[in-house]
Amino acid sequence: MSASLHETALRMLGRRALSRRELGDRLRDRGFADGPVRAEVERLQAAGLLDDLELARAICRARLRQGKGKRAIETELWRRHVEPQAGARAVAELVSDEVAGALDAAVARAVKRCPRWRQLPRERAKVVRYLLTRGFDAAEVRRVLGREPDEENDAVTTFDTPDP
Repeated sequence: MSASLHETALRMLGRRALSRRELGDRLRDRGFADGPVRAEVERLQAAGLLDDLELARAICRARLRQGKGKRAIETELWRRHVEPQAGARAVAELVSDEVAGALDAAVARAVKRCPRWRQLPRERAKVVRYLLTRGFDAAEVRRVLGREPDEENDAVTTFDTPDP
């Protein structure tokens, strides 16, 4: 006996919070028709069980706890198909102290792995690359690491050193 559209949607939402589009796509992938899927998504949103803004806020909090920056958060919101307005609002609501705390935590992890990062340009490049790939802004990374962009001539090589 196959489950109804409503039961399937509730089961999916019980496993993981989903965006409107994610839920719709998954239901269509299960063979449900487009019209009833759209109606079910609207029904669940009206009931408060589906909220892209709250999902975006939860993703923001989770990624900050993981030591990720705004770019990584925005990428995750895009990947999860959160409505753009909800994603932009959630990112705008981020408190700068929380973002700075995430950056500080990421810096601590990076410099622990590369303790001689201040003396060795290759180690510094590893720290910088790590922070940039975590989604932090290059200007913030420079600021936190104690280097202004025009302070040293090798800023370009520090930030653009290719992997060996």
